[in-house]
Amino acid sequence: MIIDFHTHIFPPWLRPRREEYLKRDATFAELFASPKARMATAERLIRRMDEDGVDVSVVMGIGWTDIDLAHAANDYLIEAVAKYPDRLVGFAGVNPAWGTEAVQEARRCAEEGLRGIGELHPDTQGYDLGDLDTMAPLMEVVR
Repeated sequence: MIIDFHTHIFPPWLRPRREEYLKRDATFAELFASPKARMATAERLIRRMDEDGVDVSVVMGIGWTDIDLAHAANDYLIEAVAKYPDRLVGFAGVNPAWGTEAVQEARRCAEEGLRGIGELHPDTQGYDLGDLDTMAPLMEVVR
């Protein structure tokens, strides 16, 4: 079995509005400011998996800084995993700096079938990965 453990998918509405979201989200801007940066939907990823002989992909959010964008992207991950349960495993995108809201979003995503959290970007999300007061409540949800 071939598993690709690090992939990203995005809702179809995000790509044509890339410029708008580059202004709203620091991590998205860091990773996808270049027009050459590719953004795949779930369907495109599944096609590529079939072409390349990949059985399962872990699809994850990025270290979103915009909470509304994170919620919408997580909703898309939840839908994609439900549509392709034997092919995709989902990890939610949250920002530990959101505190209680990060914990609530991680819990919501877990209840909807996502299995982890990823990615975390302390540099753009504005927190210290070693700060136990910030990280412990979120890691409790992960456990």
